[in-house]
Amino acid sequence: MASIPVLLETFSWTTRSAAEAAFRRILRDSGYSVGDAVSDPVHHRMLIELLERHPDHVDKTGPGVKEFFIGRTRDASGVFVGANAIGIWIRRVDGKEVDFSYLTAIRQHSVMSDAKEALRTEVDERRQEYRESRFASRAEVRSDLSGERIDSLRDAQVVYMSPTWGQLTYRFAESEGGWGELAVAPASSGIAAVGSRLADRAQAGRWLMFYARHANLGLATASEASRRSQTSDFDWMPLDPND
Repeated sequence: MASIPVLLETFSWTTRSAAEAAFRRILRDSGYSVGDAVSDPVHHRMLIELLERHPDHVDKTGPGVKEFFIGRTRDASGVFVGANAIGIWIRRVDGKEVDFSYLTAIRQHSVMSDAKEALRTEVDERRQEYRESRFASRAEVRSDLSGERIDSLRDAQVVYMSPTWGQLTYRFAESEGGWGELAVAPASSGIAAVGSRLADRAQAGRWLMFYARHANLGLATASEASRRSQTSDFDWMPLDPND
């Protein structure tokens, strides 16, 4: 059976177990105590991106996330666990605190996250070609976020400037009638996992055209990319709403 990758906007893992291990380290190996906010900006970014994948994303997020923190699992309604069991919780901007299961987000995901994964797979080759083309020239490669020099291809990560990846994919889904209208074909079987794709190849063609017109790529280090501030998916619109 092929491994199932976990693909977020900035972060990716080749298997679910690798993704689970990464978030387990945030919970147990990052020095946070019960009640502490998750203060590392990289950890915060990872959790924000994973939250988008959660099947109860809308209910968990509410009016917005203020921060994540370490809480006791026993405080979650209807959950019966050991007294010392801990988990990652969400503190929303409205003051409400809700539990957040990273395992649920990794293992179950949602219609939107499945569609975004397929959209990402469809354009992955273009992203890689862009990254390689920047290093193929004789010019010095610098980060489009900080202006700092990027010394090697290995250290470079493709980022979406404006629109962001969230904005780009949201507006495309909107143009197709919503996330539920982006049917996803399962990942190919075989030794190497390649990620799911859009089932409707005509729709995939429309996505590639939309991407070519609107995607604005840049390069940054992984650390810089992970520290970018969050922006609303609604804050960008194509100049032509029908485009």
